[in-house]
Amino acid sequence: MERNEEFVKNTAILFLGKFSAQIIAFLFLPLYTYFLESKDFGYVDLLQTYITLLVPIITLRIDSAVFRFLVDCRNNEEKKKKNISNIIYILFFSFAIVLVVSVIIAFVFNFKYKYEIIFNIIVLMISNVLIQVLRGLGNNRGYACASIIIALSTFIINTLLILQFNYGANSILISSSLANIICIIYVLLSSKIYKYIDLDLINKKTSLEILEYSVPMIPNALSWWVINVSDRTIISVFLGTALNGIYTVSCKFSNVINSVFLVVNMSWQENASLHLNDKDRSLYFSNIINKIMTLFFFVSSWLVVVLPLVYDVVIGGEYRTSYIYVPLLLYANIVNVLSGLLGSIYVALKKTKQIAYTTFISAIVNLFVDLALIKFIGIWAAVISTLVSYIAICVYRYVDCKKYINLKLDFKKYFTLSIIFISFSVIYFYNTIAASVAGLLLMCVLTFVIYKKDIKSGLKYIIKK
Repeated sequence: MERNEEFVKNTAILFLGKFSAQIIAFLFLPLYTYFLESKDFGYVDLLQTYITLLVPIITLRIDSAVFRFLVDCRNNEEKKKKNISNIIYILFFSFAIVLVVSVIIAFVFNFKYKYEIIFNIIVLMISNVLIQVLRGLGNNRGYACASIIIALSTFIINTLLILQFNYGANSILISSSLANIICIIYVLLSSKIYKYIDLDLINKKTSLEILEYSVPMIPNALSWWVINVSDRTIISVFLGTALNGIYTVSCKFSNVINSVFLVVNMSWQENASLHLNDKDRSLYFSNIINKIMTLFFFVSSWLVVVLPLVYDVVIGGEYRTSYIYVPLLLYANIVNVLSGLLGSIYVALKKTKQIAYTTFISAIVNLFVDLALIKFIGIWAAVISTLVSYIAICVYRYVDCKKYINLKLDFKKYFTLSIIFISFSVIYFYNTIAASVAGLLLMCVLTFVIYKKDIKSGLKYIIKK
């Protein structure tokens, strides 16, 4: 019970920060779809996707190691200082290399928004690592606040640049950089991370231990690059950046699921790492995964029910065709939730090589299916390849994780929930007010039936308080 309360509490804190940030980010959609051309938006979105995946690789994925190494030494000040000092040392080394390479690139090559891109990469390098230090130290409130600061600052700066100063799509890159600088200042002032830095504690052994964990995550990041970026790159090359803008908008709704899951998974990683050696870990891990999967099936079903009522309001006319791709992308992300939950077990076990290997297999599947279908079915190739690649990684991870932990997942329930989701997707494609209202009422009934006990417990708790 204590473990569950700990998990729920951490999830609630992280959710408040991250989902608030996601809501703020979601407000960008009308701003982008009404004031930016699909060609420019598609180009900058592709750049941002490259940057997001490039930054962790440049930093040797120490952002992934920060959390895992600090979790194990929360009650040991000396170890905390040693780990943070060596992490900052590795970050500084990476920063120096990037700075030199960036200067060379700026002089030799000439491409659109090159200075904005370079500046954004450098700022994100520092910001990503610092906020992971907060998480590793157990300061989830600080981590949540940092997320809100980034999102809110980005929204304010971006709105001013686009509406007040008539900036184009490059405002997205500029606002991201400035918002992350504000976040860096906040983290340094609020948590005083600099107090944990001691140059005398920097040593080869600790640095190598950190890199031994983080470096295998580089091929993992590259594989996710293939899964996430190859779709958009292939669409841009074969179909044009305008259609990439359409695909990007259709992904925004499934990204809501992914963003919510990232919050839950952060809490799950922490919980799994802290309770890895519990005697009943197999039963505990299985129960948590089953509950999370049920939750995300319902969240996705709710989105499918609600979207027909608001889609035309949220999305500009030029992007209206993105509507048809949403349900399958949502389902793909449900599958990805399961693969992510299984991946967190690898994190707890510190088996990063397995994470990299399984993601690599998924990337190959994604690329093959995408290239094979793109000329025949257009954007649908990206949608289908995403689903197939997520299924591949999910199946492999489940079979492999069974070697370490005896997981008992409720696949019969997953199948039933899949049928429910498909049924609501059929209503979604009818796209009429009557069908949507009927679906909404039916969804309310189903939610009450499935979560009746939780709803009653929640009401009793609120009344008691």
